[in-house]
Amino acid sequence: MSSVDERADEIGMRAAEWVARLDGAPLSQDEKRALRSWLDEDPEHRAAFEEAGSTWRELSLLRHDPGPLRDVLPARRKPRAGRRAAGIGAVLALAVLAAGVARFHFGDLWLLAAADYRTAPGELRTVALADGSSIELGPSSAVAIDFTDSERRVKFLAGEVFFAAAPRTDSEPRPFVVEAAGGTTTALGTQFVVEEAGEGADVLAIEHQVEVALQQGGEKQGVVLSPGEEVRYTPGIGMGRVRTRDVGTATAWRRGMLVFNDTSLRHVVETLNRYRRGRIVILDDALARRRVSGVFATDDLGDAIETITSELGIGARSIYPVITVLY
Repeated sequence: MSSVDERADEIGMRAAEWVARLDGAPLSQDEKRALRSWLDEDPEHRAAFEEAGSTWRELSLLRHDPGPLRDVLPARRKPRAGRRAAGIGAVLALAVLAAGVARFHFGDLWLLAAADYRTAPGELRTVALADGSSIELGPSSAVAIDFTDSERRVKFLAGEVFFAAAPRTDSEPRPFVVEAAGGTTTALGTQFVVEEAGEGADVLAIEHQVEVALQQGGEKQGVVLSPGEEVRYTPGIGMGRVRTRDVGTATAWRRGMLVFNDTSLRHVVETLNRYRRGRIVILDDALARRRVSGVFATDDLGDAIETITSELGIGARSIYPVITVLY
């Protein structure tokens, strides 16, 4: 992201904060002076403030009476517009006034403390480990390294990570184990990917084999994956079925592309959120289950939301750059 884009993001975020603040309790005299001072500093501040205010007013209208904005909603969704709009307003207010603002500035504070290696939204990073293994962290990803005398353990904390494990040898007998979402993936070969999937994790074997294990109800569930095989596991639910996946498509992010083929909107949004500051939020579960297909360059995701909303015939409202709500 260029310095110009970063400055625009910061101005937009501050404008959204002020607009949301004005919708709450009356400003104190000090706050009023601070707002006037900020608006007078730069014409871009005032322009961003007016844009955020316009969006907030539209959302308020939509929340109470979608009439003036009824034509932006698909016909089949009109009867539920008021209820959905109320949800939009609630989500926006919570996100702007609470943790969303801090996360926009700093990222997940827990990850900052727990991770040995992490990436910012949109950032890729390759790390060489002491044993000769390497890891490629996708955007908004984090890991912690916990090598001991008995094993080479990596704790997967967030995002998506490509692992190239140095094989076990006489001089390096320790197994290479990735711990994620209550389960473990042990390298029987070399290359594999672990990706965050809601409360669980997806594991994809790239080269040779990996063993995936999960303790569930006092019993160990496990499966060995060969190249091109993937499994999802979730604590409390268990190990899913093994499915095949195109390795090139699944790892396209390493080459600067995101490829979605009949993918749930929930997963698409989770992925896009790792590549951009601010958050995309889906208003309801039914919408989250809708299917999306598309190919996007990771260095130019500006039209991704527009493409998705057009494909699905749904609406979007934003307070730039903090949050976008799909409904």
